[in-house]
Amino acid sequence: MQVYEKVRKYLYENIGHLTTPGTPRFDIKTKTWKVPVLCKTERGILIVGEFALDKDGHFINIPTKQEMLKTAKIEVSKLPFLFYGVRKELDDKGIKPVTI
Repeated sequence: MQVYEKVRKYLYENIGHLTTPGTPRFDIKTKTWKVPVLCKTERGILIVGEFALDKDGHFINIPTKQEMLKTAKIEVSKLPFLFYGVRKELDDKGIKPVTI
């Protein structure tokens, strides 16, 4: 079974449909596959974990659902967001507007 498909199946069966594997990378030094876990959030797609598999495709490290949820929460809190309001509203809430 291919590395990508093995991780995809694990995520679907054990974590949920809002996660998917990223592009697998093979580390020649350690002879392991590294596969990032992508998670769809209300603020975009984020990397929330990473699987490690040996050269034969056996799991070495599987991030837990709790670890990935914690990472997603932390990463989402760091992302900028749009806030629509008049200048007074922004000032009242202590929001410093920026131009992009």
